[in-house]
Amino acid sequence: MKKSSKIIIAVIAALIALTAVLAVIHSAARTEVPDGALLVSCGGEKKYVDLNSFNAVPVQGSVINGKGEKSYIDTQGVPLADVIKGAGFDPNNAAAVRVTADDEFSVELSGDELNEEGKAYLVGENDGSVRLVVFGDSNAKRNVRNVVSVEISLK
Repeated sequence: MKKSSKIIIAVIAALIALTAVLAVIHSAARTEVPDGALLVSCGGEKKYVDLNSFNAVPVQGSVINGKGEKSYIDTQGVPLADVIKGAGFDPNNAAAVRVTADDEFSVELSGDELNEEGKAYLVGENDGSVRLVVFGDSNAKRNVRNVVSVEISLK
């Protein structure tokens, strides 16, 4: 075998090992929550809430995807501010809220958006997961599926 072939094989083996190590580190850093629960945190305090313990309200409106296509949502859900209040935190004191999915994708809403009537909801999906729905955006990038945590930043 040529020396260049050995170098290529060694580089490939090193990249595979590095990928495995990074995958383990990423898996360990992911937010794990019990089934049916959502982690709500503020100032280092963490609480788990069950969305089924809240009174669902109608969630109706249109969202626009990145292609400009409009889709209509007609389901039941819980206002995000109510979930935060139900966890024992005051949504009126929020400067911002970060909502994170199980794959660590996260989006941010301002405190004003959080407290705006009809703006942000958490809805249960048929598979048992939770989705954030944000109305009024020109692109539905903040409509996050598989939500596992909500982190409040105070004013």
